[in-house]
Amino acid sequence: MQRLDGKVAVVAGGASGIGRAVAERFMAEGMAVVVADVEQPVLDSMAEAMRKAGGEVLAVPTDARDPSSVEALAQAP
Repeated sequence: MQRLDGKVAVVAGGASGIGRAVAERFMAEGMAVVVADVEQPVLDSMAEAMRKAGGEVLAVPTDARDPSSVEALAQAP
C-alpha cells in the first residue's frame, strides 16, 4: 500500500458529506488537505475542527461552477 503521509490532497465539496469524510480520511493518513467548498461558514467550521484534531488544512472558498473560482483554488498558497 502506498504511503500518503507528507502528500497533499485537494478535496472539492469537502466541507460536508462524502467530501468531508474523504478529507478527514486523508488527514488521518497524514496528508495535508486543501478543502474547497462553496459554503463558507461550513467550510470554516470544518477546517477549524480539522486543525484542532491536529490536521494541516487550507480552506479555500470555491464555486466549482465558476472557472475563475476554480483557477483561484489552483493558485491558492
